[in-house]
Amino acid sequence: MVWIPQIPDLVGRLGATELADALRDPATATVPVALDDPEAGRISGVAVLAAWLAVQDTWRAERKAEIEEVATTFGEGRAVGEWVVHLEGAEGERVGLPVAVAVDLASALPVRIHHSRLPLLGRHAVRRPMVPPDPSARASGVAGAYLAALGAGDTAAAVAAFAPDGTFRGPSADTDRCTGTEELTRLHDTLFSAGGGIPLTLCTVTEDGERSAFEYVVDRWGGAELPPQPGLAVCVRGAHGLIASARVYDDVEAPVE
Repeated sequence: MVWIPQIPDLVGRLGATELADALRDPATATVPVALDDPEAGRISGVAVLAAWLAVQDTWRAERKAEIEEVATTFGEGRAVGEWVVHLEGAEGERVGLPVAVAVDLASALPVRIHHSRLPLLGRHAVRRPMVPPDPSARASGVAGAYLAALGAGDTAAAVAAFAPDGTFRGPSADTDRCTGTEELTRLHDTLFSAGGGIPLTLCTVTEDGERSAFEYVVDRWGGAELPPQPGLAVCVRGAHGLIASARVYDDVEAPVE
């Protein structure tokens, strides 16, 4: 349950001024408002949104939250914002929680928040998918190659998609990182140790030439079937066209150690 106060600004940069104003102050809403949060689920209606935003203001103050902007990816009518929220975790320790938000003006659910709840609850929580799969959705270039390797459970191909100093950051904390060929090889060997790859079914793809941001549904990890769950990931291309950084935002509990 992490609301980023900068989300209305992101909505406004897509030209949806009325929706942006409604998210800042629901009492002034002149358009329907709907969003989906990992904790609260689907939120719609002026009164419900106003009450939830008030709870969020209090929650951020209690957790001593500080928000760090990471990146923004713009596509046609869609944007993906990324932040790290530094706050007090489940045991009172300071953690950096990665949060991504997809703003999709063509959708009936135009604001979709993605983050793990592990640092907040001390456990993962299954969440229902927010948007349907799109059979035409494709990630281009090296991001598409990495997704193919991920689905096939091919460590060598997955690692080959990264620059030699490339980084993979998991969803649970900003410090959840693997960097360089050796660490990335160990990571993917572990990821694929459940009997195969991790096929992601794409729902949206937002690309700007440097970054590929994609929302997905995952329902299988190797040989293990999972409840269908949503996620979002961003691949950043480096100077030589390989992945310089991959960042994941989901709450999927891996069937591996």
